[in-house]
Amino acid sequence: MKRLVTLSVCLFGFWLMLSGYSLAVSKKFLFPPSSYKPPCDISKTTICTIEIWLGHKHKKKKKDIKSFLKSKSIKVLGHTIQFWRRGNGHPPTNIAIGSAVSAADARMVIDFALKYNDELNGLILRPLNPPNYVAVATSAWDEMSEVAITPADLKKLRDPKLTTEDFHSLYYELTNEGNVQNKFY
Repeated sequence: MKRLVTLSVCLFGFWLMLSGYSLAVSKKFLFPPSSYKPPCDISKTTICTIEIWLGHKHKKKKKDIKSFLKSKSIKVLGHTIQFWRRGNGHPPTNIAIGSAVSAADARMVIDFALKYNDELNGLILRPLNPPNYVAVATSAWDEMSEVAITPADLKKLRDPKLTTEDFHSLYYELTNEGNVQNKFY
């Protein structure tokens, strides 16, 4: 009997993998649990780690960019800001925003990305990143991890009336995280 149950479970799992079906990411798991402790002091900013890749044309602005980030109380390490090599095209036009980043901090990063990366037309799925993490123009994830957005979607995300919960709910809806197939986890 045990073998029959084990075989049935294995066959079902195998069928599930081959058919492309998987369980969707539940909205309740997209926000950090109440027991979550941020790895940094979030009294001034909810961003503990930021990684930025910019076009080579901005290399001369590195000092100004570092000063701007520090003025927002964001810790800047030597590798925080990296530049695409000359001749290697344009960096990705995406952004990753962790689930514990406040709406105000997320909007600031979106504005930063628009200013220094020319445009923003992709969102990285939040479950892939730590809660207090942000990345601008990341190439760390594959195509399945990024969802294209329209300028109208971006305008909605930048709305200053959005609370943090509203912002992340909208991000969740725009990335369709409720229907993500967990093939890359």
